[in-house]
Order: sequence, then C-alpha cells, then structure tokens
Amino acid sequence: MLSYPIVAVPDLHGQLRWLDSLVTRLRSDPVWPTAALVFLGDLVDRGPDVRGTVQRVTELLSEKPGSVCLMGNHDLALVKAAGLDGSPEQFWVEKYRTNYDSDRTFLSYLGRAAERHTSEKWVSDLAALREAMPDAHRTFLAGLPWVAEAAGHVFVHNGLSRELNEPAEIQLHALRQKRWADVVTPKLGTKTHSHWQIHYPVWLGADRRVNADPLVVPNKVQVVGHVQVDEPDVNPVRIRLDTTGGVHPPLTAAVLRGANEPVEFVTG
Repeated sequence: MLSYPIVAVPDLHGQLRWLDSLVTRLRSDPVWPTAALVFLGDLVDRGPDVRGTVQRVTELLSEKPGSVCLMGNHDLALVKAAGLDGSPEQFWVEKYRTNYDSDRTFLSYLGRAAERHTSEKWVSDLAALREAMPDAHRTFLAGLPWVAEAAGHVFVHNGLSRELNEPAEIQLHALRQKRWADVVTPKLGTKTHSHWQIHYPVWLGADRRVNADPLVVPNKVQVVGHVQVDEPDVNPVRIRLDTTGGVHPPLTAAVLRGANEPVEFVTG
C-alpha cells in the first residue's frame, strides 16, 4: 500500500526531456521530499530516448523508496514479443510488429530500426533487441507490476472493466497477481466477449473504452494513463492523466496529498 503524498506520472514513451522538465518543476514543490512516485506505464516506443527514459525512471525509483512504475500495454508488448520474461509469445510477436510504433525503441537500444518486411527478419531483430538491452532494463521491464494501491486511489494503466463478470475486488486481486484470462471472464454479449484476447488484459489497454468509464472501485478513485486527453480529465470515479500520448507536450503529473484531498496538477 502506497503512502501519501503521491505524485502520479502518466505515459512517457521515450520522452526523457519532458520527464526531466517535469521533475525539475516537481523538485521545487514542497511535496517532493516526502512524495512517492507512481509511473503509470508505457515507458517505451514512440519517443526519441527510450533507453534514457527507462534509465531515468529506475534512478528516480531508487531515489524515492516506496515508489513504483506500472506496466503499460507498450511495455507489455515489448516484454512478450522480445521474450524479456521468457520465450517470446507469438501473439505479441506479430502484434508488436503490426500495431506498435516501436522503431524508436529499436533505435534507442540497437542503433537502427527493425526490419518488419518478413517474419524471419522481424523475429531476428527482436532477438537482437533483447540482447542489446542492459540486463537491468530487461529485468526491470519484465517485472513491472500491473497495479498499485493507496488508501483512496488505485493506479492502473487503463482501468477496471464493467464488461467482466468479476467485481472490482476480484479484478484487483488478479491485477496484483498479474493474472488475466485464467481468473476473469467476459460478460456474454459485450464487446469484450466478442473481442476476447487471452494474452491482452483490458486493464492494460485492450479496450480503450474502459479508460473513460471504468468499473467503480468502492471508496477509491482510479488514476490512469493510456488514452490521450487534451487536459486532465477528472470525475468521482477516475483521473485521466495522459496529456501527451508521447507526441505533444506538456507532460502532466497528479499530486495527491491524501485519500480525500483534491487532486492538484503540475505540468513540465
């Protein structure tokens, strides 16, 4: 359980300069010395310095014990496609090839873009990427948790789903254990049921609709990234923070001083 005050930072997508600018602003805030950091995931892909971003996040976590970085869908895709936690999963090998703008990740670690035109070359480049990554980065990304919790908040990349049969507490239990299709099931007749993916949890991004209208967690507000918004989007159920999408600054952090305190925002 995280202790307040908490600073939540959304999707970074390799934008090290934006992160450094935001942290500079935060260090001047009186909350900084005692605050825990929560990174909401998606460290990789899209931006110019993925390697530097992963390194900076690990440094900040070391600086501030009790802080955490969560797994986003881009992180999950990289981990599973490149086999950072074991053997590559074929579902993610193909999905990372066709659905993710990962060239900047390859450039950052491998020094060149990946070859996507044939499956053989793509698989070879995934293996080369894995070998080019520092051991500490591979271990860090593979071990990212799916959820973090505080007395009045739940932190997750996308949000809990109304289209699963299980209530919020069971979904949270599965998130804590990083388990998905062996624990939860989709409601019949829902879009989640018709697009069911045993490899891709909706909580991490498979269903973007969850982001704006998640399942209510009793007495807690969900803090999420994943879907870009023009400005922080707050209601009694959730706080949506991703104001950049890894494409357009500024990066926005949420400052949470207590379970029932109003959220404050800091931009870098």
